[in-house]
Amino acid sequence: MTMSVHRKATRIVGAYAAQPEEVSDRRAYLEEVLSLPGVDGLEISWGAPGWEQDAPLLADVLASREGQGGHVLTLIGAAATAAAKDPAVGLASPDPDGRDRAVQHVAAAREAVLDFMARGQRIVAVELHAFPTQPEADAGLGGRALERSLCEILSWDWGGAAIILEHCDARRTGGWQKGLLPLDIEIAAVAAAAATSSTPTGMAVNWGRSAIEERDAAAPCRHVQRLRSAGLLRGVMFSGATDRDGVYGMAWSDVHPPVTDMVSESVMNRDRMATTLEEAGSALLYDGVKVAARPPHTTVKDRVALIRGTLAALDVT
Repeated sequence: MTMSVHRKATRIVGAYAAQPEEVSDRRAYLEEVLSLPGVDGLEISWGAPGWEQDAPLLADVLASREGQGGHVLTLIGAAATAAAKDPAVGLASPDPDGRDRAVQHVAAAREAVLDFMARGQRIVAVELHAFPTQPEADAGLGGRALERSLCEILSWDWGGAAIILEHCDARRTGGWQKGLLPLDIEIAAVAAAAATSSTPTGMAVNWGRSAIEERDAAAPCRHVQRLRSAGLLRGVMFSGATDRDGVYGMAWSDVHPPVTDMVSESVMNRDRMATTLEEAGSALLYDGVKVAARPPHTTVKDRVALIRGTLAALDVT
């Protein structure tokens, strides 16, 4: 497939998904990732397990790049951890206390965003997620709770950063990974909240999670089309999915395999990536890749190669 699109989106890498287990290897790894052609910045997993270890290293590495590129903060790891500890916690929780706790967590993330900005880092967006998982029959209640949470969050000063809801696989009868709200319910909540605020907002597609939701490699493109038609598409992250068991575990697990060229069981191939990016259009705030490395003892060189190879699949001309 050929395409020619002049892109202005900030291109980021979710480097944390493939980072070495040895903390001593992470500086060299991050420096190499940030030096890859076309990479503007990182998707930073703020507040996730291990953040206390990663935060000072990230601050040091990014200090030498003050004023360059841009980054996205994702709260996926922190939100998933909180929901695992207490299933009532989440921005889409019908439980008032659980919802409030999730909103307060986002308030803490806002302080981190402003701190990044004060140190000369450009934060393009903050990614939120519609935790917790809840029965399909309660999705409407969850959508209304999500709208209330977003209205409050969008009333704050974010220093110019956009607030983005990243769609995760919805809870379905046949099984799920994250199991959050259906796309149309998220769209309604985001659109309603956006109408109350001047804070830039929208939604993002994670390629792998959309494929996992429908067990279909064509689903990410449909989700992109749906969000673009709703006027809400702001980001696309390319993280793969597998349709059969392999080195990345069971089929349709949320484990971020790279492009098919590098892992044969991955359903995220170059043509599908190019089609998705083409359908997304030229108005994205950001795009990028997030891949994991297998096995755990993979070298820094090979980890960076997985990222480089997946990024290369985006540069179709």
